[in-house]
Amino acid sequence: MAEDTKRSDAAAAAKQSGPSGRKPPAYVTFTNQLKPEFWPGWDTGLILSGDLQAIGAEAIRRCEAAGSEVTGFWIVKHDRDTLADGARKDDHIHAVLQQGGPGQHVAGKLQCVELDQALGWSKSIVRAPGRGGRIENALSYLIHAKDPDKFQYAVSDVATLRGLDSAEVEKANRRAWARRAVMARQVAIPAKEWAELGDIVVQRVLDDELDELEILADKTLTDIYTRNQAKVDLAFSVRNRRDMLAEVRKLRAGEFQKTVVWFTGASDQGKTWAAESVAQELAARLGWSVFRATARNGPDDYAGQQVFLMNEPSTRVMEWADLLTLLGPREAGPISARYRNKGDAAPRVVLVAVSVDPVEFGFFVPGKRSTTDSLDQLVRRLSLLAHAEKVDGVPRYSVGPLALLPAPEQRRIAVPNRPSEAVAVSYGLDDAATLVDLTHDEVVGVVVAEVAERSPDVQLVVAQGSTRAELVASGTPTRAALAAAPEPAPTAAKFNLQPQTYSG
Repeated sequence: MAEDTKRSDAAAAAKQSGPSGRKPPAYVTFTNQLKPEFWPGWDTGLILSGDLQAIGAEAIRRCEAAGSEVTGFWIVKHDRDTLADGARKDDHIHAVLQQGGPGQHVAGKLQCVELDQALGWSKSIVRAPGRGGRIENALSYLIHAKDPDKFQYAVSDVATLRGLDSAEVEKANRRAWARRAVMARQVAIPAKEWAELGDIVVQRVLDDELDELEILADKTLTDIYTRNQAKVDLAFSVRNRRDMLAEVRKLRAGEFQKTVVWFTGASDQGKTWAAESVAQELAARLGWSVFRATARNGPDDYAGQQVFLMNEPSTRVMEWADLLTLLGPREAGPISARYRNKGDAAPRVVLVAVSVDPVEFGFFVPGKRSTTDSLDQLVRRLSLLAHAEKVDGVPRYSVGPLALLPAPEQRRIAVPNRPSEAVAVSYGLDDAATLVDLTHDEVVGVVVAEVAERSPDVQLVVAQGSTRAELVASGTPTRAALAAAPEPAPTAAKFNLQPQTYSG
């Protein structure tokens, strides 16, 4: 346990991308009243003066002293906002801070909590953008450009301390902001205008500026969608097909390989938790969407999502040939569905969480026994095999790659109402590269690192100390090392070091 703590502390100390692995935001916003009690540690006279240039300069100084590389800073004072009853709101400022360089790199970027601390706030004042959020949207709010029912501030009211001047920002986005203002107008809109607004939403969908969740979370956009559902749905369908074909081209060009991870373990041991955590981590860090297949007829609603997650799938989830195509690291092909077969598809990541191992699962997949294919066809397609088992009530994991065994191993598969059948397996876990006794965070980190290696084109930032090689170097045991040890450690002895899949 002491060794576990040491490894966890070392990983946490090295991790630049935040406690959950989520990379720091490229830009943040914050709002605060111009009252000294809301600015602890700041000069009282400075806050009471409302001098935007001076307040902004001090904010930049504090953030850069904490390690942020401030590349853009815009600030405005709102002194004419009103409440719903018409009463005037207290004077307050809105600011947008851009930090670090472009791309996925974390250098020069701080988490929101670190920026709060740098600015002297104990509460969460600094906010990161939502998924897919664009800095132009944050800058539009400084003057209420998209909110016609609020007081309209002039562009000249915004103080630009760093970055593109606010007047240039407004000029570049004037038409888009004006369209959004029309959408937000709280007046009756004729049918012709609803249709025109629907065309705007269609274009924004095709331009990757809107997803379905964003539409349904916004009342105005929901109203527009309700009146233009057919053409908006068609736009989503076209976009998804376009994106799927783009991924297929990249896969066939060798720009990436699929990452296929199979999580096994009995019920309530942590396999689904780990698989879901990996999916959520990739969604948070890369903006990838997640498809959660149903237990049966899994691919029916697949629309090109980058992460394909199957939790406790039935062996009848798809035909044998389709399953091999889905799991093939370099394969992109059509997938059968109940009502309409899917075209060529190439999800970046396939996660399977199921209580049975891949050998037993594959044996019962429809179409398997009518072919001469070996079950190795399924096993060798896996990037990693992970096994979950609780130790003292806490999930622990083994995870490793698959390799050709020195000699085939025999398995017997129990078949209902029939004698068991023997199968030979030529692929199994690579003992020398299989890590054991990992924590939940460690196994998630290992899988994310595997995705980064197999999808180099997305430039996924990997936390230091999370790769399999780094964990071995830090003292994490492997199956081979423990098998050679005369007396395994107590926690390792409780852990299932030899999953049923390849026990022979």
